[in-house]
Amino acid sequence: AIALLFNVVLNIFLWNPLEVGCRKVFVDCRYGNAEWRDILYAFKNGYGHIGAVMFMKDLFTFLWTLLFIIPGIIKGYEYMMIPYLLAENPDMSRQDAFAESKRMMDGNKMDAFVLDLSFIGWFILEKISFGLAGLFFVRPYYETVFAELYEANKQKAYREGYIR
Repeated sequence: AIALLFNVVLNIFLWNPLEVGCRKVFVDCRYGNAEWRDILYAFKNGYGHIGAVMFMKDLFTFLWTLLFIIPGIIKGYEYMMIPYLLAENPDMSRQDAFAESKRMMDGNKMDAFVLDLSFIGWFILEKISFGLAGLFFVRPYYETVFAELYEANKQKAYREGYIR
């Protein structure tokens, strides 16, 4: 029980803000202005708020997974854009982040799932190389691809007028 509580606290206060910071780095890579110190972005810009929103994302995904596995997977893809949204808008409310992620992924969840499946071979390579391929190639490639997915969904959202 103590280990589980420690894991939850570590997730809320360390891993979730780092996840948002990493998403910011990969989104900024697209524009050529990424800096490695942006990994700590969430610690400097709305740390508590970002941690709370990301905790709610994890909690809702977990609760949907308790219902059945498939709804949890679907909600995981529905909430996929939340870290990217927070990376660009750290003050975005929880309700807005969830709503915009839902709209951005509406009709795109299966495409994101298939995109995830396309990385299975890369993840096997990562395991075979004891994580070295993942550290130097697979994970940066994976994160860059999903940052591009975010940008494509964001541009579509702008064109369709449901985000400004």
